[in-house]
Amino acid sequence: MQAPDTPQNETQRLAALHALQVLDTPLDKAFERMTQLARDLFDVPIALVSLVDEERQWFKSHQGLGICETARELSFCAHAIAIDAPLIIEDTLHDERFIDNPLVEGLPRIRFYAGYPLRPTDGMAIGTLCLIDRQPRDFSPRDLKLLESLAGQVEELLRQHKLQMQLTDTAHRMQKEQNLLKVLHQGITDYQALMSGKRLWTFLMEALRELTDSDYALIGEVMPTSTTNALKIHAITDLSWSEDSRLLMERLRSGDMTLTNPKSLLGRVFAYGEVIMTNDVYSHVKRGGFPPGHPVLHNYLGVPIFSGERLIGMFAIANSKQPLNQALLDWLQPFTDTCALLINLYSQMAEREQVTQDLANARDQAEIANQAKSEFLSSMSHELRTPLNAIIGFSQLLAKARRDPLSDKQHRQVAQIEKSGQHLLSLINEVLDLAKIEAGHLSLSLEAMSVTTVIDDACSTLEANIEAAGITLMRAPFPAPWQITADYTRTKQVLLNLISNAIKYNSHQGTITISVSSQADELCISVADSGKGIAAERQHELFEPFNRLGAEHDASEGTGIGLAITRELIGRMQGRIGFESVPGEGSTFWFTLPLAENDLSQSAQPANTHAESVSVSERTFQLLYIEDNPTNQRLMEDIIEDYPHIELQTVVSAEQGLEIMRHSTPDLILMDIHLPGMNGYQALAEIQKTPTLKHIKVIALSANAMERDLRYGLAAGFVDYLTKPINIDKLSRSLQQFLQPVVRKGP
Repeated sequence: MQAPDTPQNETQRLAALHALQVLDTPLDKAFERMTQLARDLFDVPIALVSLVDEERQWFKSHQGLGICETARELSFCAHAIAIDAPLIIEDTLHDERFIDNPLVEGLPRIRFYAGYPLRPTDGMAIGTLCLIDRQPRDFSPRDLKLLESLAGQVEELLRQHKLQMQLTDTAHRMQKEQNLLKVLHQGITDYQALMSGKRLWTFLMEALRELTDSDYALIGEVMPTSTTNALKIHAITDLSWSEDSRLLMERLRSGDMTLTNPKSLLGRVFAYGEVIMTNDVYSHVKRGGFPPGHPVLHNYLGVPIFSGERLIGMFAIANSKQPLNQALLDWLQPFTDTCALLINLYSQMAEREQVTQDLANARDQAEIANQAKSEFLSSMSHELRTPLNAIIGFSQLLAKARRDPLSDKQHRQVAQIEKSGQHLLSLINEVLDLAKIEAGHLSLSLEAMSVTTVIDDACSTLEANIEAAGITLMRAPFPAPWQITADYTRTKQVLLNLISNAIKYNSHQGTITISVSSQADELCISVADSGKGIAAERQHELFEPFNRLGAEHDASEGTGIGLAITRELIGRMQGRIGFESVPGEGSTFWFTLPLAENDLSQSAQPANTHAESVSVSERTFQLLYIEDNPTNQRLMEDIIEDYPHIELQTVVSAEQGLEIMRHSTPDLILMDIHLPGMNGYQALAEIQKTPTLKHIKVIALSANAMERDLRYGLAAGFVDYLTKPINIDKLSRSLQQFLQPVVRKGP
């Protein structure tokens, strides 16, 4: 393990840290909210505000971690302090400095770390805002920029903490001035409540009037402009004398109007930072004119509010019952200092709230965009599946026609139609898969399975494609009956993607080699081809969605998202994926999946998709089909012709269907979801609440084919949910399940 270096400015750095007076202080909700926001934005289990002391790192906030400090020599953050720059470690097991760190080998098992230095005062790096994950991950420049923004907000919180301490010190200085302490006490102890709305400004203005026994007072914020300073009034005593002056007062209070005239008793203060004090307003050489009806002002005091050398605000009083002199000005100095602290705090909190709001807005916009994308994809899926239903369904019927069998040429033509339709359907499914993965809606069933079984299944599925391409498939013998922990369907999908690519981009009469090897607690599966390989300068683009690396200009088909889906699926199953490619010689794609802890007694087998033979029933069954699309109606009529014991009745609306059900109860209902008038869900609800109809089983048949659609449909009460394009075999199995056994015509 490599211990962190000690910065050259360690003495000054520690002095800056201790000056914050933050070490070993209690939990602070503001810091907790900030680290929780960091966890939510970056989807990490741990986020810390870490302060690096002389021999330890202490956590002001430690969301997701049960300890509040560690030794400095173990600290990742101390390394960031040593280099005085952001430290990003995407995988600790690939970094010699940390691979044997106890925090990597043991709890919390750090695999990813991103820390951004905190420099709240004098540019000294006193700690970090850091993110920790137990899995390796990428960290983009945009991620770094966002982390920098959050770190800036933590710096503001640290400065606010220091300001609070200074506020407290200022109040110990004011103990001798009881009246002043009484007024300022609320501002010091209840400042958080005062920060909402205009309460801070109103509090300061009213306190000023009480302290000076004045009729009128105002307090405002100085706003620098390109020419001169302007004054934004936040609170002012109402001194209106007419309707016009009342409207003017309302504009001043709302902040819609700023004062810019430097040639007035107010302007000399906010424009030039002068103290203006007079006991005879009307004879003062720097006063402006007063409109008719303006209340009489006997005296006036205008005081600038500085933060260091920067003019940040001013206050003013008029008609004070006390004499205006230097003694009063000196007595008000603690109040002026407190105003400076509170105004700075107000500005910093407003800035923090704005950044937090911007981040929240960005998050909301991203969620809205994701929702819009999901809705768009769902809609497009429905619109595309509806015509595909007719294309694939009728092509299947033509291919299986027994009354009017097709010629060999027609069989080839129909087969090409169905193949093209199925290809288009697979492209739609790939796009939907990627959308589900990106939205985090993909569900997985992780269980132990035989790697031999899933490879056999994938190879069997593509056997005809391999043979048609004239490619030789070779499988290295497996030295052991390995078991992996994964989702069977998605693992097969990964293999189908990789083997399909090896077929598609292989050379004429080339080879595909599938091999398996164990690596510690993982199993590595490789698919190698003898194709032309991938150009080195384009290899970094390989897993980008919709990027086909120029293959869109040749005859090969595809969306360019298969590898992107494959990478996401492997990652979701706790695996890794990579490749090696030599131009002119071929490519090898490999992926790993966790070895199962316990072997299965029987290898996992894919579900048997072949329909069982059934006995003939003597009974005739009534099937009601509710569908408004004429093409789909005709397709279903042609399908049911092959079922002699089923009588099909078709209607175009749910209302017509309900009317028929009340007079002649069907044995089973097939229902589209998108119907004119009452939709499929509304019709199902009506059936379920009607005593004479609620026993009827209803099957949904819809082009809404996303996973959430299926879950919602089954939860609503459909006994099955079939999707368009119709899979005739699935429809047959569903009919056999929910009617007495029936058999199709023919041998």
